[in-house]
Order: sequence, then C-alpha cells, then structure tokens
Amino acid sequence: MDIQKKLLASAVLSASVILAGCSTNDVPSTMGSAVKATPLAEDQQPDNPWLAESERSSMHGGSYNRNQSTYPGPLGNNTEATHRVFSSILGVAPNISFDSKGRLITVSIKFTGVELHLLDPDTLETIARYDMPRKRSRDNSGGGYFHLDNQDRPILAPADDTIKILELDESGTQAQWVVAEEYSLEGVMPEGSNIHDIMPDWQGNLWFVTSNGYMGYRDKKTGEFYTYKMEEEGEVIQNSFAVDEEGVYIVSTHALYQFQIDEKTRKPVYTWRQPYNRGEEQKPGTLSHGSGTSPTLIGEDLVTIADDGYPSTNVVVYQRNKTIQGDRQVCEIPIFKPGKSATENSLLVHGNAIVVQNDYGHVYSGNALETSPGVTRIDVREDRSGCDVTWESDLLSQSLPRLSTATGLLYFYTFKKQNEEDRLGGWYLTALDFNTGEEKFDRLIGTGTGGMLDTLSSVTAPVVLGPNGAAYVGIRTGVVAAVDKE
Repeated sequence: MDIQKKLLASAVLSASVILAGCSTNDVPSTMGSAVKATPLAEDQQPDNPWLAESERSSMHGGSYNRNQSTYPGPLGNNTEATHRVFSSILGVAPNISFDSKGRLITVSIKFTGVELHLLDPDTLETIARYDMPRKRSRDNSGGGYFHLDNQDRPILAPADDTIKILELDESGTQAQWVVAEEYSLEGVMPEGSNIHDIMPDWQGNLWFVTSNGYMGYRDKKTGEFYTYKMEEEGEVIQNSFAVDEEGVYIVSTHALYQFQIDEKTRKPVYTWRQPYNRGEEQKPGTLSHGSGTSPTLIGEDLVTIADDGYPSTNVVVYQRNKTIQGDRQVCEIPIFKPGKSATENSLLVHGNAIVVQNDYGHVYSGNALETSPGVTRIDVREDRSGCDVTWESDLLSQSLPRLSTATGLLYFYTFKKQNEEDRLGGWYLTALDFNTGEEKFDRLIGTGTGGMLDTLSSVTAPVVLGPNGAAYVGIRTGVVAAVDKE
C-alpha cells in the first residue's frame, strides 16, 4: 500500500471513529444584522504594467501586496454559500485570481499533483484544467503562487524546472490551457532550488525567489538568467515579494531587502538590507524561523513586514526608497498576547493603515482549534514620525482578511462554536468595520468540527473578492464562496 492509500485509509477510519461518537448541536446560520455599505476612499496603487489589474492579478492584490479591493463584498443580505471540493483529503487552493471575464483562476495542490483550474464564478465548476507535476517539497513551491500577466495569462513555476506562462484557448468546444511561453531552468541554480513565486518588474523582467536562498530574474530583452545567493548561513526565502517602479522587495528568514539590477553586470544587487528580530526559534503556526509575511508597500515611500520576535511578533515599517533621510526604520509595534503571537501572512494596507491577524498555533494540516485570537490595526503617522495602534479585536481568524473599499468592511474566514463543549461549530464569513474593528456579522459557510478531518478547514489563505460581489476562500479541500442573494 503506497503512502497516499495509507493516508486515505487512515483518514476514513479516523473519521468513522470520530463521527460515531458525535453528538450534534445547533449552529446558527446568521449572527448580526445585514449592514449598509460605508465606502472608503480608493487607495491609489499603481498597477504593474506587466500584470492584470491589482485587485485580480494575484492572491495579495497586485505587486504592492496590499490585500484590498474596490470590488464589493457581501453585506449579509440572504448570503448563500457554495463549496467546490477538489479532494476531501487534500486539494489545497491557496491562490485565487480573476480573469477579465470575472472567472476564477486557482490551483489545487493534491498528493498526486498540482492542477490549474478556471472556475465558473457562480457554480465553481471547472471550465478548463491544466495538470502539473506533484510538489517535490513541503514548502510553497511547485505552482502554489502565481500571477496573471496583462494578457490574463498565469505565470508560474511547476515542479519540472521550468517557468511557464499559460494562456486559455477557447477556440474549440472545450476551453483548455496551453503553454504560451516556457523557459528552462536547467543549470540556472543548484538542484533543489524550488521556485516559490515569479513576478515581473516594471520593465517586464521575470523575478523569482526559491526555498534554498537563491533569487534572481530572467532578462526580458536577452533571455539570460541572473541569480543571487543570500549571504548568511541558513538564510532562505519562504514568502512572495513586492515590486514597485524602483525595485524588488524580498524578505528572507533573516532580513528585508531592496534589489535592483546592476547596470553594468546586469546581476541582481541589493541597495539596502535590514535585519529584523527573528526570535529564538520557530513558532507554532509559522512555516519557517523568520518573518512569515510577504512585504507590503505603503504609499510611495514605505514597506512593512511582521518580524518573528519573541515574546511578541512586531509589525515593522521601514522607509523603502534607495535614498532616504533619517533612520530606515519608522516604527516597531508589538502585536497580540506575548507568547501567543505570530503571523504567516502578508499585511493588509489601506492608506497609512495596516491590519494584521494572528496565526500563532495554527495547524496547516487543518486544525482550527489551536489558533490564537487577535486582529490589530496600526496606523503610520502622516509625518512618518512613528506608528500607533488604532484598534484591537479578539476575533479568531482562520484567514488573511480582504478589505473592500466599496463596503468599508474587512472580510475574514472564521470558525466559531457557541459553547466550548460543543462538538460542532460553524465556518463563517465574518465582517469587521475597517474604521472601528467592530464585528458586524457572521454568515454560515458550513458546519464542522474544526479539526484536521473537517473538509472546510483553513490553510490561512486570503479571502478574495470577485467582480460579482462574492467572497471566495481557498481551503484545504478546495474553494468556498459566499454571495448575497438580495
């Protein structure tokens, strides 16, 4: 019996044992009243000229990673949910984007391989699928991260030592993904250099980061590859990165960088490097010993990450430009309860405001019961003299939130029980007021135990908002959606 059959047999047996002793309890379908939209000013974020519009090009909302959208989200009016199951055991969908027709593009990471899906936004049924090799490691590589270019084409790196750009062929009776461009990575980096993410800069060069500390880019004009190896022993990269007109911002397990291209050698070089507090050891709920955040860009001058400090993780804000006045660090704000503080997601930014959720204790195989509570909003002062905590919430989030500037709400994927002793709880779309942190409503996605065998369990992927006003979340088994029907 191979390992996949063993895992399946074990899961079925364990589920049978648990369900045999299950007693049901009431799980409310709605908590809190429907609300009216309170729109926010739109954040002026430049669109990367080589990517689709920021709110639909990637899981973090464009190359600035601000995790916000101008699309509306549900207001709690007769909200209905849909669950698309890719696999009842493992069908993780960490990344959701949208093509110009409003259709979902996502990946499903399975034991058997990685699949790229084009989904109907209403039914979540597959319109087209592209099969890729199974992941070679337990990191974020193998196609989990991807971005849509300015022709709606996914840019990704499967576990076959290539970079691929796929396009949709709808000329026949059945739409299909086809390879539009492919670049071999043979000989570019040492064996085991698994690419996490690829994104173009403002000139169209394809930058990438890997799990063994290598990063680099493919020159758009010449097709040549150039790489750089992180300096410190054990220094690796476990997250995505950010791009603006001036440079590329990468956080390793040891430091935050701005990279540019040397005009003479064409090699990637860092213009500044900022070490951060990485604590004493890896914390529960994190994927590495170091920052769990992809950098997020604020305005025209700042970049923010969460470090991995102990006893508290800190939100840290830096001046990001190559040439600055004064200290590079603007502020360092501890977050959440000491000893129970960690985050493994990009920070949400709107204007000068930063929102961060707690991931301490989260079990990525699907146990929501170990995650610690906490959501905090921090605002950078307009004069850049420091930062202040605006509000704190004890909400227990199972996702990276998404802000809708059309509704003024932050959307989370949560798991809640009415009583601690209850066997069953509800998975909810939960909305918080962006300005005050007040919880506005919960709308039921489905019921479950919150444990590892729960088919609705979270992998802390972001809530994303579609052009149709629906909220979508990639979970361990597939994708869920919530949309108002009134």
